[in-house]
Amino acid sequence: MIFDPNLLLTTEELTIPRTPTELARWIEDKCLLFADCPEAKEWVLLHQGLSKKFHEELYPLSLFATHLYTGRSDIRCIPNLDNRDFDATILDYSTSPPSELKVEITSAVQGYDQHLRMKYFVKSGHVNVWGTLSASGTKKVGHEIHVENEAIDHNILLERTFSLIRSSVERKSISPNKPQKYGQGHVLIVAFDDWQWFTSEQDMAALKAFVEKHVLTLPLDFSALYVVGLSGKTFMRFEPSMILSSPAVH
Repeated sequence: MIFDPNLLLTTEELTIPRTPTELARWIEDKCLLFADCPEAKEWVLLHQGLSKKFHEELYPLSLFATHLYTGRSDIRCIPNLDNRDFDATILDYSTSPPSELKVEITSAVQGYDQHLRMKYFVKSGHVNVWGTLSASGTKKVGHEIHVENEAIDHNILLERTFSLIRSSVERKSISPNKPQKYGQGHVLIVAFDDWQWFTSEQDMAALKAFVEKHVLTLPLDFSALYVVGLSGKTFMRFEPSMILSSPAVH
């Protein structure tokens, strides 16, 4: 049977305004639907087509909205699929007229290495998330991918993750060579992988210290920076200025 991704996800349903609770339930239902469709495995894991928007923008947006606006029915989350300078709008109907918050979302991932790692997983059914990766070949002729099955020291995991967070935020920073797209009506969400291994108070404290020292010093034009763990456990708010506020940690 030919796999048709439109049976799983459409542009129209991606852009429906939803409350935080509605968005979270819709995300959960879609994840279950994807998991029940073996033909969708490559489409999901390689973030192909609308799967990329779903996993890299709507999923972190839902985590953000759930943490910040839990239980509120006067909030609407509206994903933006157009090529504009933000990934979503959040409307707050508790004021008249409604206030608008523009949300930009970026992911702290391993870039092309992550893509190759997921290709390896699709083929073999398993992969070491942090093991050393080597690859030969091209997309056209095919890749030969090898991933070492090795244990990584926890401190090295922290260093790698923090470096990815800084790099992802740096891409959104102010530069003389590119026009400024953001402003104080925007917030920046950086999503990172905190599944299973990132759990202790020491890890949280190390992340907070790293962001304050190495990320908030970047030239950012956002009203706030949020660091959001994809597990739903980690949520920190920072103000991109020399006056550092205490982030909320959950």
